Amino acid sequence: MRGRVTGIDGKPVVGAIVDVWQASPVGLYENQDPEQPDRNLRGRFETDGDGRFHFRTVRPAGYPVPVDGPCGEMLRAQDRHPFRPAHIHFMISKEGLRTLITQVFANDDDCIAADVVFGVTPALSGNFERDGKGGWRLQYDFVMQPGTRRIPKPPLP
Repeated sequence: MRGRVTGIDGKPVVGAIVDVWQASPVGLYENQDPEQPDRNLRGRFETDGDGRFHFRTVRPAGYPVPVDGPCGEMLRAQDRHPFRPAHIHFMISKEGLRTLITQVFANDDDCIAADVVFGVTPALSGNFERDGKGGWRLQYDFVMQPGTRRIPKPPLP
């Protein structure tokens, strides 16, 4: 994964903190899977002097939302599938800029056109390309707006 963070003026955002998290290749986050170590597939990076960052990871898989209870009843009544397309989460922050929390979806996922939570837009679709070495590559750039840096507090300790 390689990316660049700029402001709305196109200038690089130097020193932005890029938090990332994702599901595994079987579609589970580390807190759902006892086989994964704590904080697996999560990371924090800082943009360089050109606003760039990069990291190495596994390609995430899509996964179903829970179908027990009212959500499942609604999906069954609408004859809809419960799947989210594969994606990587990003939270990018820097003082003086509005915190950006988003996801980048794999544009080749079978569920890309029918995300169960309607979270996919063309602008959030990323192109996972073969790297010629048996892996994948994703390039995606982010634009931040002026504003207040706000970091959400997690609901669990």
